[in-house]
Amino acid sequence: MISFDAQMEQVRSHVAAVPGWSGRSLVIEPALSVLASPSWRGVDGAPWRATDKASGESLFVKAMDPDAALYIDVACAFEAAQRASDLGIGPKVFVADAATGVLVMEDLNAGWRVGTLERMLDPKLVDAVIATRKKFHEGPPLPRSAGVFTEIERFYQAVKEIGAQLPSDIDWMMAELRFAAAALASVKVETVPIHGDGNVSNILISDAGEVRLIDWDRAGNADPLEDLGSFLVEAFDREPEARDAFIRATGGFDEAAYNRTRIYGIADDLRHGLIGALLSARSPRNTFEFYKFASWRFLRCSMAVREPRFGDMVRRV
Repeated sequence: MISFDAQMEQVRSHVAAVPGWSGRSLVIEPALSVLASPSWRGVDGAPWRATDKASGESLFVKAMDPDAALYIDVACAFEAAQRASDLGIGPKVFVADAATGVLVMEDLNAGWRVGTLERMLDPKLVDAVIATRKKFHEGPPLPRSAGVFTEIERFYQAVKEIGAQLPSDIDWMMAELRFAAAALASVKVETVPIHGDGNVSNILISDAGEVRLIDWDRAGNADPLEDLGSFLVEAFDREPEARDAFIRATGGFDEAAYNRTRIYGIADDLRHGLIGALLSARSPRNTFEFYKFASWRFLRCSMAVREPRFGDMVRRV
């Protein structure tokens, strides 16, 4: 694990590579508190802020943790962040060095806030978030193609091999989601580039209502409804509001497509539970509550699969 001072110097050198920033007198400091629970915030890479002492201008820097190699394709994530920058749906990217795992971006600080569940009560804002995701879907393929079910199998194998702590019903959840995956495999879909992580803390909202997406670490080519499903399961804890958002997003109600979207959201809970369990077992950062986060995602998945409506969703995809 890289030391605090070494990472600070790494950040300083990458900021100096940004045009117009070489030779400036800088204050380099952590940008925010890292939380694995209750919100997965700043976990994938250490967040730094570089501030010019003279002008007060600042840049935001994400320095990927070595743990990221366990579950993130850093090169793909950085390409997605650069593409979002070019599209105007993510912070402007100045440096994207996948080899060192450092991403230097504009600092959307003053006048911007991180998304919260409370903000998702505003249908206009929800629609803006979904429209932003759709804009990303229109681009060319990313270098990584891995849907949620493929990732579930990958991470399940990883946690079993290392004997990670898992809930007692993990094999049952895996069997149920494999059953759902088999049902969805018969549905013909056209894959597109997706953000892949619906966590509302991956949304930045300006005072004027503008939306930017951040943290492209799960980006890849997949069913566009997978992107919507991962967002709906995070933004809404009640089905009627999720259904309303789906109808607005798709322009109507297609039961099969809606069921597919909801199944993707349930599968996303299992995937992130497995990621949390993997980091809990393998990461040297033992001060973070990785398994607490994993337990919540496992519990929500288990609750959804136990509902009779889950079987109905699988039957009607």
